[in-house]
Amino acid sequence: MRIDRIPHHSVAIVGGGFAGAVTALKLLDRTEVPLAITIIERREELGRGIAYSTPEPVHLVNGPAEIFSLYPEDPDHLSRWLVGNGPANGWTPPAEVSSSSPPRYLYGTYVRDELARAVANARLGSTLRHIRSSAAALVAAPNRIRITTADGTVVEADEAVLALGVFQPRLPATEADLAGHPRFAANPWDARALDRLIDCKKILLIGSSLSMVDAIASMEARGYHGRYRVISRRGQFVEGRRTVEAARDFLADGPLPATARELLSRVKAERRAIAADGADWQGLPLAIRPHILSLWQGASDRERLRFTRHLRAFWDVTAHRSAPESHQIVESVIAKGRLKHGRARILRFAAEDGEITAELKTGTDVETVSFDGVIDCRGHQLHDWRRVSDPFVRSLLASGEVRPHSTGYGIDATPAGDLINEDGLVHRNLSAIGHPLRGVAWESSSITEQRAQAIALADRILAKLTPIRVA
Repeated sequence: MRIDRIPHHSVAIVGGGFAGAVTALKLLDRTEVPLAITIIERREELGRGIAYSTPEPVHLVNGPAEIFSLYPEDPDHLSRWLVGNGPANGWTPPAEVSSSSPPRYLYGTYVRDELARAVANARLGSTLRHIRSSAAALVAAPNRIRITTADGTVVEADEAVLALGVFQPRLPATEADLAGHPRFAANPWDARALDRLIDCKKILLIGSSLSMVDAIASMEARGYHGRYRVISRRGQFVEGRRTVEAARDFLADGPLPATARELLSRVKAERRAIAADGADWQGLPLAIRPHILSLWQGASDRERLRFTRHLRAFWDVTAHRSAPESHQIVESVIAKGRLKHGRARILRFAAEDGEITAELKTGTDVETVSFDGVIDCRGHQLHDWRRVSDPFVRSLLASGEVRPHSTGYGIDATPAGDLINEDGLVHRNLSAIGHPLRGVAWESSSITEQRAQAIALADRILAKLTPIRVA
């Protein structure tokens, strides 16, 4: 066993996707003391994670460039970077670059390059080390954190941050026959799996939100000419994003709703008012979004779970719309009569002779349909850590260093992100950011929320560190 000890004033970050990389960037940019940062991430490049590792240019950032700058004090930073770096990375910026949706691989390059810039300009000899491995175990002491990686390296640090992403659930028993089938793409961003579907005549897409849009854009870019059947349990279908102003701040009219029912009632009333004025309803989620954190943290677990059971699907499809260019591809396929979508629940699959037969419940009817390809577009949506098979997650729970959040989403923490162990004690040197905090802050999966969390977390960590006196 090899033990790597990091000098005093050290931070270990588990996970080097967007959240982990931006946390490191903010620490390096803001520190007044020598700081040694270690990121444990098995991918070669930091800053990409699942979302920004896709090399396909048709996979776009889900929002305009003007809101995704890494520096909220400089909202045009990303736009300027895109103008200066887009062409060299295979993307020609449009005239209105601030309202454009660049490819996700390019945004990942932006995050990667900005982290490299922070390392190059690190003050007071601060450093960043990338260990290409996965974390396997963690032991927390009041003044020290010890993390063991899968290859046996032991990292010790003053502070540790869990910047883990989300996890893909296992296929349910009703879909077990799909596992390993050559015409089943378990991941809509798996280029090789999609390549195998080019000659299909009819593809079933499970899920009707942004991952579905990515899958169709990828298949169309490959020259696919067949048909799509898109199903979801509620029959929702993602829309394209339009450029609109936020609606009036109707939630500022009195106390915030305390129940999911009251929130729904006020949202419906406001949408009726918007329709009566002839305005665009897409301004409504923009008005709601600034209140999401307060609404979520002010609600009881009972109301949070009511929201996730009954309203989550509506919120997701309303708030998370596709980039205009991506939606044009979907609309074109629909216009050609090649896409059918609707509500359906999977009863079972059977794979025979190269075909996949799906038994679907549509309303009160049961329909048996054959497909020669299936793409799972439900995304990486397993947030319940009790069901996650990842060895590090299982180790954290088994050791009691963390406990599941009472909603079943992520792990328990203070509103600031300090983790809570199984005895209810708050760690003072173990924090989380992003997806693990879904139960604490509902929209913690978004870029803007993770950026805000990274800034607050960096400031909180740095406030604990004592400047080193120079003789």
